[in-house]
Amino acid sequence: MIAELKHIALVMAVALLAVSCQNKEDADLIIRNAKIYTVNNSFAVMQSAVVKNGKFVAISNDANIMARYTSDSILELKGKFVYPGFIDAHAHFVQYAISLSQIDLADADSLNAVIRLLTDYQQKNPGKWIVARNLKSSFIDDGEMTDNELFNKLFAKTPVFVWTAGYKSAIVNKAFIQKSKLNVDSPNGIISGVEAQMASRCIPAPADSEMELLLRQAEQDCFNVGITSTTDFGAQSRFIKLIDKMQGDGTLKIPVYAILEPSAENIEAYISKIPYYTENLKVLAVGFDIDGRLLQHSAVMLEPYGSDGINGTLNISADSLMNICQQAYDHGFQVCLGCVGDSAVRLAINTYAKILPHKNDMRWRIENLHMISHKDLRKLGHFNIMPSVQPMQFKVNSNFIKENFDRRHIKESFAWKQLLDQNQGIVCGTNAPFGKLNPMAVYYSAIRQEKRRANNKQSQEMTPTQALKAMTIWPAYSQFDEKSKGSLEVGKWADFIVTSENITTMYQPNIPDLTVDMTYLHGKRVK
Repeated sequence: MIAELKHIALVMAVALLAVSCQNKEDADLIIRNAKIYTVNNSFAVMQSAVVKNGKFVAISNDANIMARYTSDSILELKGKFVYPGFIDAHAHFVQYAISLSQIDLADADSLNAVIRLLTDYQQKNPGKWIVARNLKSSFIDDGEMTDNELFNKLFAKTPVFVWTAGYKSAIVNKAFIQKSKLNVDSPNGIISGVEAQMASRCIPAPADSEMELLLRQAEQDCFNVGITSTTDFGAQSRFIKLIDKMQGDGTLKIPVYAILEPSAENIEAYISKIPYYTENLKVLAVGFDIDGRLLQHSAVMLEPYGSDGINGTLNISADSLMNICQQAYDHGFQVCLGCVGDSAVRLAINTYAKILPHKNDMRWRIENLHMISHKDLRKLGHFNIMPSVQPMQFKVNSNFIKENFDRRHIKESFAWKQLLDQNQGIVCGTNAPFGKLNPMAVYYSAIRQEKRRANNKQSQEMTPTQALKAMTIWPAYSQFDEKSKGSLEVGKWADFIVTSENITTMYQPNIPDLTVDMTYLHGKRVK
């Protein structure tokens, strides 16, 4: 009798289990036993999440999720950390892709090594222009290369364009100047700052077939470091159309936010119309740099550099700037102006103020915002102007600012906390290829201002929570995407990364070297 009762109980248990499983909802992916930083309004940390059709349908604890859902694909993370995928708010995606086709001179420690790399490239690619990057600046600083004569002699008929490390300057030979019909104001062929950027535009872009390969390689580079959405600042219509085509046929998956260069071609194709967007491509913004860099004395300041009276010059007149911004506003486009010097920032803010209504939802931005006068700060909040910063520039520029400007300028530089006080957020970017494609290094730079702290100055660094938001939900907001990405919440895309260590609490100097274990885009693993 007892044996029969046990048998009946076992049968009933199996039946109940079967019914229970039948009542569970099928899912494409279940994440469990994790520490999920949702980056929602309460910054909640959860254990488990469910993905279906590329989006989150539930986020809770393990018990709740496993009781309600079933899946053939369960990601058991054993306590690892999950964060929203990084959104690279300021990058040059197409230029980064093109840079992958250029000769990398980072490991060339002698001029002989440099020449060998350039010569090998010429032999393998006859007729192509020679373009290289990462030439050690010491070759120029130490006087080994005082002009372009070596390139003129060895490559008399082949245009040569060589970037120094950090894209601070470039060397061009006579063949480059002749074929590009460039008016270079440098007798020795060494050019810097904005002039080098302008000269680089004369380099023939790769054909579409090669560009497709380069864009896919650039996409994978982004996925490998945890970037699940990127930006193409200074976008051109030819490449926007190519990206649109590739995304349409499934050969390019990464979402791209295109910030249009206001060229005649772009104006005709896009800016004179209404904003264009698809699920993964948004062409909603216009942007360009209106001044240069601090280290090259080309950023436009309210006061000259040091005592020599040198100052930068604007890349555009105030009237032309107003016309472009007004046209963008009239057609519903966001404006993102690159301004480094405090005078350039003031011009941009005052131009915005003449066009934008109070407390608008246009989300216009100031890019590369290193310095801003305290007198201009309140206007950011008044007109909902978003600051876009590059934290890795703090280390590069802080000593220069200290040596060339007074205490007021030092206090007004890299003032991230004061910028945050004015608005709903602040956004960060890698600036790749002109900065390193390493969002972990950006995050680390945002939470560390060592020199300012060491000098007993008020620290303007972000908290770990703020820095994480500055690379996820705030960039999503700045790109009108806060309802679909930037945080791990029900109804949003399942774009997330997995790491073995907690970036919000780990030993900070190790953060830049932390690798991303996994990257998921729309619920599919891409790394």
